Amino acid sequence: MKGPRSTRSRHISFSMTALIDMAFLLITFFVMSIRFGQAGEEEIKLPNADQAKEISDQRVELITVNVSRDGFYLINAVRRSSAELLDYLERRSESSSRSIEVVIRGDRRTQFEAVQRAMRISAEAGLSKVGLAALQLGEEDTP
Repeated sequence: MKGPRSTRSRHISFSMTALIDMAFLLITFFVMSIRFGQAGEEEIKLPNADQAKEISDQRVELITVNVSRDGFYLINAVRRSSAELLDYLERRSESSSRSIEVVIRGDRRTQFEAVQRAMRISAEAGLSKVGLAALQLGEEDTP
C-alpha cells in the first residue's frame, strides 16, 4: 500500500461584503416599491359598474384619491382632510405640465357624500377631469 497522500487544500478568499450589501439593497428596494405602489388601495372595495373602462393615456397625469369606508381621503398612502386635499390638488395643478385627471376610488361601503365632496374639492382646485373608479361587472364576486 502506498503511504498517506499529502493533501494541501487551497483556499480562495474574497470579501462577500459587497455582494451581501447589494443583495440587501435590492431586497429593500423591491419590498418598499411593492408596499408604496399599493399603499392605501387594499382597504378600498370598489363598486361594480357595467360601463367601467381602463384609462391608458400617457399624456395625462392621474391623481388617485381613495375615499375610505370611514370617509377620509388617502393619496399615496397619506391620510388627508378636505382642506389638505384641496391644498394638494391645487399645488399639483399648478406644478404639472401635463393634463391632470383625478380618479376617485370610493369604497362601496362609504357614504356617497364623501365622494361628492372629493368631486367638489377637485372642481375648486381647478381640475375639470374627474372620474370615478369602479370594477367592471364580473371582476369581483363579492358584493
